Amino acid sequence: MLFRTIYISVGSNLGERETLLKEGIAHLEKELVELKAIKSITESPIYETQAWGMPEGTPAFLNLVIAIETDVTLENLLPLLLEVESACGRERNLTKYEADHSDSYANRTLDMDILLDGEVLLKTNHLIVPHPKLTQRRFVLQPLADLDSKIIIPGENCTVEEALKACPIKPEVLLK
Repeated sequence: MLFRTIYISVGSNLGERETLLKEGIAHLEKELVELKAIKSITESPIYETQAWGMPEGTPAFLNLVIAIETDVTLENLLPLLLEVESACGRERNLTKYEADHSDSYANRTLDMDILLDGEVLLKTNHLIVPHPKLTQRRFVLQPLADLDSKIIIPGENCTVEEALKACPIKPEVLLK
């Protein structure tokens, strides 16, 4: 398989949030290096967003997006991300698919979601790419735009920049 750029959102609202983000990214990079399946990894700035749709007093989220140049298939990347989340203390009551398609939100030590893989449109029982809520989440669109605002979102017929302009301002996304 050819190397291509996959965009992954990384977020946390529990514990030492920034440390967990960095540990999760380092763990993922180490795993991909061991597989000889990574050429580069690029990180966006970190943003902070108040918890939205969650009880008052819920800790704010830190989010960023990483771009990894890899030849790992999406089907093999997903379990790797789940392993990294678990290694960083993530406990799940729902499957990844159920959590991504639920209208409820949950606290998490680490969350890693595949956002985009070029022009790929994928829908399986376990994974949908592009991420189904990508265009509704400013906390993902902003750091993604920092990496490449001109990416066209497959199935949406718009760029990341256009999706960001159309996305509601609330909850506010602040540079950390």
